[in-house]
This record gives sequence, C-alpha cells and structure tokens, in this order.
Amino acid sequence: MKGNGLGETCIAGDQSDLVLFSRLGDRKVMHKKLLREARNRLLERIRHTKGTMTTTPAAEMIFQRLLEQIGAHRGRGLVFAAGGSADIILAKTIAAGLVGRGCPRVDLVQPLDCRNMSEMGLLASAGERHALAGEDGLAPESALRHHASVPASLHSSSTRGKGLSISSSIEWEHGNRYVCAAHGDGLSSLARRCEGDAPYYEFAIGVDGGGDVLTHGDDELDRIVLAGFRSGWLPARPLLLVSMGLGADGGSAPAEFDDVALSGWKPVASMDVDHTFADSLQVELEKLSLWHPSPESWTSGDHEWSYGFKVPQIIALAVRGECPFRVPGADADVVMFPRRGELKLMKQSLLCEARIFRSDVSR
Repeated sequence: MKGNGLGETCIAGDQSDLVLFSRLGDRKVMHKKLLREARNRLLERIRHTKGTMTTTPAAEMIFQRLLEQIGAHRGRGLVFAAGGSADIILAKTIAAGLVGRGCPRVDLVQPLDCRNMSEMGLLASAGERHALAGEDGLAPESALRHHASVPASLHSSSTRGKGLSISSSIEWEHGNRYVCAAHGDGLSSLARRCEGDAPYYEFAIGVDGGGDVLTHGDDELDRIVLAGFRSGWLPARPLLLVSMGLGADGGSAPAEFDDVALSGWKPVASMDVDHTFADSLQVELEKLSLWHPSPESWTSGDHEWSYGFKVPQIIALAVRGECPFRVPGADADVVMFPRRGELKLMKQSLLCEARIFRSDVSR
C-alpha cells in the first residue's frame, strides 16, 4: 500500500483500482470508479448551468467574471443598488473589489423610493442632515451627491437601516456617492450622463441582494430601478446585474429561483460567495451598527431588530455555515433566518449564490 498525497491510500497489485479512506477513525475500502461517479453526480447537482451560464465555485471569481465582462471599458464606472435598503452595502463591497483590481474610479448610487427629491425634503433641511448637495450636470430634483459621510450614530435606531441613512454614512474614497429618484428620471439621467461628447461612465453594475429582482413583477422597486437605469444606457457599453443571496430578502420562495428568465438580460455566470466577501460585509455592517451581535438570540419582540437581519448579514452567516435556526428533520440545506418580522424558510445553497447577468445589446 502507498499514499497518493490526497488523503487516500492506494492498494497495490491486482486491486490498484481500490483505495483506502480513513473515515470516523476507521479505514474503508472504496472503488475508484464509484468514487468518480459519485463526485460527478455531486458536481452535476451543484452546477447551475442554464443556457450560456457557467458555474464557478469560488466567489473571488465574482470580480474576475465582472472584469471579463467589462473588458477594455475599465475607466470610470458606476455601481448602483437595485433596492432601497442594504443593497448599497453589497454595491460598495463589489465596487471596492473592482477598484482593488485596477478600476481607477467607481461611483456609488442609492435609488430612493420617490419621484423627486422634494418629496423627501432633500432640497431642504433633510438634505443637509444627509450631507447632500447638487452637482453640475445633474438636475437636483433627480439626483444629489453626498459631500461627506454622516456618522451612523447620528441616525435614530428606526432610520439607521434605511437606504438613505446607509448611503449617507458609508465611507467611500474612490468616487462619488449619489442618491437619485427611482420613480423619476434620476436613474436614466445618471445612465446617459456625458462629459463633452463622451459617455461619463464606461461601465455600470446593478446589485440586488435577495434575488427579488429576478422573481418579482415590473411594478416592484428593484425592477423599476433596473428598467429606469437601462432606459438611459447606451448598449455599446457593459451594463451588468449581480443578484446574490437568493431568497435572503424573505420575499421569494427558494423554488422561484429554479428557472429564472429576466427579460432583456442574458445570464453570464453563477458562483458561490466566499468567506473574504462575507467578512467584508460584516465589517461594513458593524461600522454602521447594523450587524446583529448574537443572531441565535433573535426574537420578534426585540424592538430594534423586530424586522430581522439585514440581507448582507444573512449572506455572511450562510457562507460561514452559521445558521442559528433550522427545521427539525428537514434537509440540511433548509435553514431559517429572521426577515419581515418572522423566521423565513430559505436554502443555504441559494443564500451563498451570486448570479451575473448582462444587458442584452440587441434592445
């Protein structure tokens, strides 16, 4: 018998197709062919190939896949949240990864659930509280820029987790941070923005946490944001969508992600989120006082956390296998996380997944 460096021991001679594995303190004789067949079946189960979509196991590949799609358009970029809450944290984490891999400047955008800035008082005192001001080339009723970061401690516990508060408090030194009117022309005005005769942005990426943008109707905010930005974007430049933590928002059942077809968008890749990405999410949430410190102790009676965890925390915990709530007797992949005021059934494998889509240039 001899070792092969893979934790297994080959049996020499006529039985060279047999190997010994140590399992639970005991040695088991196994057939190589059967092991290969079992491995292939496992790979087939986890391969989410649909059409031209390919699966990559490591989520560090998120950035590689995005850069492959961006191609030569690695100048100024824009990453926008598809939803109105913690999607901007996911957007910032992706933007930071792109900057760290050579993109020189990336702006961040948080859409707001309004038709214009005046609806939310953002051209008056509310705008001052969130460090907002107008910028040349952008209509102030459509989009405003954060000129400073507001300490998270200045937001009340009831507003700290809202998209506007998060957007005003995140720290970002590699571009500007904007808010825009999702139901007006804020998104399209940013998309079609120019510098002289040239487009202002060379690429753009929308980021959705929870996957509702893939399963909900066109009247939902995520879809409205996506359609609004796409309507102003020139198709010659890369426009991508990253949807991750599928089911983490609590608004879509796991089965809804089996066969997803998003009109006007082509699936490019699917992969798992890795621990490095999860760690970055925790760091950002803790800075904003939005990380629940003891997930296993959550109750709906806790006033500050009654709605549940933020989607980025659910993603981070799922990636690490730290799932405090499970269903007795259920499949190991079935977990529960607090969302929308109650424990919601989710699939850990979907929570760890990210899917990338590219806007169809034929529109």
